[in-house]
Amino acid sequence: MARYLRVREESRRHFAAAYPAVLSSFEVSLEAFTALAQQLRTGRDASGHTHVSLAPFYFILQRQTMAAFDSLSAGQAYVGWVTVRPGVESALIMGKWVDDAKNADVWANRFKNRKAYQDTYQGKALESRSLPRAPAIRSALSEINDLFVHPNPMYYYRHVELVDKEDGAVELKVNFFDETEDVNIGILSLLHLVITIQDSLAQMFAALFTGVSRTDVGLGSFEEKAGTWAHDLMAQSPVAKQILTTIGLWDTRATA
Repeated sequence: MARYLRVREESRRHFAAAYPAVLSSFEVSLEAFTALAQQLRTGRDASGHTHVSLAPFYFILQRQTMAAFDSLSAGQAYVGWVTVRPGVESALIMGKWVDDAKNADVWANRFKNRKAYQDTYQGKALESRSLPRAPAIRSALSEINDLFVHPNPMYYYRHVELVDKEDGAVELKVNFFDETEDVNIGILSLLHLVITIQDSLAQMFAALFTGVSRTDVGLGSFEEKAGTWAHDLMAQSPVAKQILTTIGLWDTRATA
């Protein structure tokens, strides 16, 4: 365990030195979290009601994003995806609650009335009217489940390495850290997904709360800075293109 922790720490130091622009973009994302939280704390809708019940879901997104980025900095991109998944789902649930306050009751009684919960929160039903880009975000959540949560064939082989020995035997190894390409794909996909979700929340809050303007979370700026890198990665492999577009939502862009 000590060796594992040492490698993680060494990976973090390397990350800080090798990716200063990425760290800068992540700091902008953290500032956006703070700005949106302030709107959620003080905002009131046209009826004068607050929506602070959304805050725990919002903080799940913020917390899981921080933890996922920490995994990326340690060279563990796949752990990052498993970690951020609850945050992505939380944003979608926020949209459902804004759609209809009764959806909160369905969520609270999920174990008492499982069918009502499934009809409201599973599959395409999780795509709310209130959250911009909800279909794309819900699709990204589904892709995270398929590629990084469930042990499907791609996951089955992902961390395994076969090493031929001199005596003709084959040694089977498990890797706890990911290749640089996977980390790079994770950086661009995860950051773009999270900032896209932040932008969607900013639009939802601006529509929900009176006297609130849409917060600029830096989505367009990030796309401008990282777009060439993202498209270079897409050109390198079909897997990179799949993750960057279906999960990272680089095909959605800031126009929504």
